[in-house]
This record gives sequence, structure tokens and C-alpha cells, in this order.
Amino acid sequence: MATQQKSRASVNREANAEVLRKVLARSEQLLRRQAERHGEFPEDAEDALQSAYLLFIERYRGDCDPVAWLQTTVKREAWGIRRKASRKREVSLDAPGRAVDDGTPWVEAIPSEAPGPDERTFRDAEHRERERLLGQLKPDQQRALLLFGLGFSYREICWITGWTYTKVNRCIAEGRAVLRGAVGPGA
Repeated sequence: MATQQKSRASVNREANAEVLRKVLARSEQLLRRQAERHGEFPEDAEDALQSAYLLFIERYRGDCDPVAWLQTTVKREAWGIRRKASRKREVSLDAPGRAVDDGTPWVEAIPSEAPGPDERTFRDAEHRERERLLGQLKPDQQRALLLFGLGFSYREICWITGWTYTKVNRCIAEGRAVLRGAVGPGA
């Protein structure tokens, strides 16, 4: 029974490898762009692609479109690599401007990642300005611009909101015009 499962798994891997070859022949650039869009560095994109290809060979069951499966997996792998990289921030034990041997415990010499009071004040002011600008938009304009800013296409916004293409286009165009006018010339 165990050998039967192993042979089925190896046949499935071989079939998945063949499907992967075919998908890469026609959609490799699409997958590469997906990895680059969601990764932080070009090397991370390559790592995400390789990891997604391995996962495809191991786990793909054939119950959905292989390109869609790979796009989702590439995106998630790129996010995972990015998340791990952000956790590995290196900090020198002899932080700039402070000598460790001055009697200060070395733990206090590590600069804090938390924003200081000046940065928090700046962020708060930016947040209040964004709120003021968004308050000048109509609710439909806010929704359309938010969805567009999240990366949805005009057609996808139509589908999500139930609006016509014309309404989506108008909401985005008028919302942008209001924001440009509120920010001033050259924006």
C-alpha cells in the first residue's frame, strides 16, 4: 500500500513537471513579473519563482488553472521571502554616536526601530492631511480611487462595485482632479 502511494506520488510529480514545462514555455515572463512585483529585490524574485516551481511539482492536483495556481504561489512565496528579510535587520552593537565601553549596557546601544517623537509627529501630520484630502472626495470617488490604488483594473472595479465602466472612469478622473486641485499645481 505504501509503495503504491509512493508510485502514485512520483507519477503525479512527473505529470506536474510536464505541465510546468508547458506553462513556462508560454507564461514564464508573466510569472517573473508577478515575482518581481511582489518581491523586494531581483534575487528574491528568482528565489520565489524557484520555490513556487518546486511547490507546483510537489503539490499541484490539477483541479484549477496551472497558471493561476502558480501566480498565487509565486506571490505568496515572494511575500514570505520579503517578510523573512524584514525580520533579519542587522544592527551594529556599537551604534553610531555611542560607545559601548562608556559603561552603558550594550542592549541600550542598539537603536530602536520604533519611530522617534519627531517622526511620529510628521506621520500624524501626514495622516491628518490625507484625511483632509479624502474628505473632499465624494464616497464613490473615494471607493474607486481606493480600489484603483490597491491595483484593481477599471474592469475589476466595475465587477466589484456593480458600476458601469463610464462611472468608474468618471469617479477616478474626477477624484484625481479634486486631489490635484487640493494639493496645488505641479502635483
